[in-house]
Amino acid sequence: MLDNASGKVVSLEGALTVDKAAGLKEELGKAIASSSLVLVDLSSAEDMDLACLQAIYAAAADSLGRGGRLGFRGKLSSRIARRLAACGFVSAPRERAEGLEDELAGFPRAGA
Repeated sequence: MLDNASGKVVSLEGALTVDKAAGLKEELGKAIASSSLVLVDLSSAEDMDLACLQAIYAAAADSLGRGGRLGFRGKLSSRIARRLAACGFVSAPRERAEGLEDELAGFPRAGA
């Protein structure tokens, strides 16, 4: 987790699978507790399963409940982009994570 001038950045790496979901939930919880803006950097993430995606959704809901926001940044791996589209979370694969929170089906965000 890095401090960014506009919030906390949580950089995710490798394959984000069920065995990493609890740690991800904890890391995001710490970031949310210390900043009203948390950005999840997916540049180094290779893959993501439903358990980790659920941890991110839960963190976004927690952040929103505290008056904050959780967003994304970085390049999406083609594997993650295809998986999100194939599972119906987004309408089509995308290359960048910026603004992903606005397209993810059911993602907790202000004004939704």
